Amino acid sequence: MADTPGLTKTGIIYPNDYTIINLTLLTSVSTFDVKNILIELSYNEDIFNNTASGYLMLVDATGYIEKLHMNGNEFIRMTFGKADDSTNIVDKIFRVFKVAKRIPENDGNTETYSLYFCSEELLLSEQYKVSKSYRSKDIASNVVDILKTYLQVPTNKIASIEQTYGVYDFLIPNIKPFDAINWMSTYARPANNPGADMLLYEDKFGYNYRSLQSLFKQQVYNAYSFNPKNINQRVQTNTQQIYNVLTYEIMDSYDSLGAINSGVYANQLLSVDPLLRRYKVTNFDYGSYSNKASKLNEYPITNNFANRKGDGLNQTPQAVYKLVFSNYNQNDSSYIKSHPGSVAHDIFAETYIPYRTAQLPLLNYTRVKITVPGDPGLTVGRVVKFNLLSKDPNKKEPDDFYSGNYLITAVRHMLTVHQYRTILELAKESTTNQYSAVSTGSSLWNNTVKGIT
Repeated sequence: MADTPGLTKTGIIYPNDYTIINLTLLTSVSTFDVKNILIELSYNEDIFNNTASGYLMLVDATGYIEKLHMNGNEFIRMTFGKADDSTNIVDKIFRVFKVAKRIPENDGNTETYSLYFCSEELLLSEQYKVSKSYRSKDIASNVVDILKTYLQVPTNKIASIEQTYGVYDFLIPNIKPFDAINWMSTYARPANNPGADMLLYEDKFGYNYRSLQSLFKQQVYNAYSFNPKNINQRVQTNTQQIYNVLTYEIMDSYDSLGAINSGVYANQLLSVDPLLRRYKVTNFDYGSYSNKASKLNEYPITNNFANRKGDGLNQTPQAVYKLVFSNYNQNDSSYIKSHPGSVAHDIFAETYIPYRTAQLPLLNYTRVKITVPGDPGLTVGRVVKFNLLSKDPNKKEPDDFYSGNYLITAVRHMLTVHQYRTILELAKESTTNQYSAVSTGSSLWNNTVKGIT
């Protein structure tokens, strides 16, 4: 499918070009190619969801729902990409689970409806429960076992599994497979990065179990710029090809109050050991964390602002306070040493709770939604660069703070009869430029902070 039939084009010059290689519906009656009745295809990925999903909007003048005995047990095979690139494609098999928005048109002679689909593993996860003991195993191994044993995920659909640190004893208490994975993921610590930011998600290649910081370290897939017409703009360049952003929306900018309440800057954990009758206080400090953690961009999201009591945003951990029962370092006690094997492996609550509390909302500190020409290579978990033109009329360069590297957290590939668009949700937790430090020598500033008019 192309902008003008009969011409040989490339997706770079003609960004609306695309090709649907396969769009086949498999039913209990037969297979059916739905390309010719397609109005719209939407294929969606989200890094905070375990599986991919989407829908097909179709126009039907022959009654295929009746003819094909459709009842929610069908499969759809879809393969699409750019007309000039047969290697960079999306090739997936999904389960059709619902028909909706069924509307008659043309005096009832035709009707339009949408077939909603998702990965088969989502339905399997809803049908079965995991009740199993994992002793002295790392969490990544447990995740792979659940994917293969309980969800029967083919090996070629497991794309990337990142190693996790430490061994644990888990008793999965008869819960759904994805719920079990998500529960264990809250404990999981990446082997090569600080904190506890492991996520299971599905992209175009299959299932991934990765830490956010490992994703931050990737090379930039591509650079995208918002270039309004009739403006002489100078755009920073890199080795990646630059594409135009068709539309953009800044969904989340800075929110200091929200960050304080979610524990991004600081949080505190009180862990109590009822066996040895002791407790431990652990404070999360964004300042020290940002110095050692991998970041998408060079600089942190704050400056050295201190409130009227002299405390910075990262110096008030009591703002978010949590309590947990813990077995921290029990093996080092004299009693346990004399009774080996009497306690479980350390769950490292003092690491995973404070860090994960901060790391997940920190990723979404700045969120942007952009629409770009369709590209099947865009998938969740990749890093892209977004150049937003500064609104300063005297500065024809990218914005100092909202341009930079972003992580793709959600993707929606939209194919219609006339065009192919990719809608991206992007997030970042750092900036390309440093915010100005507060001038503590200014009496105006100091009096204002103190509330003196």
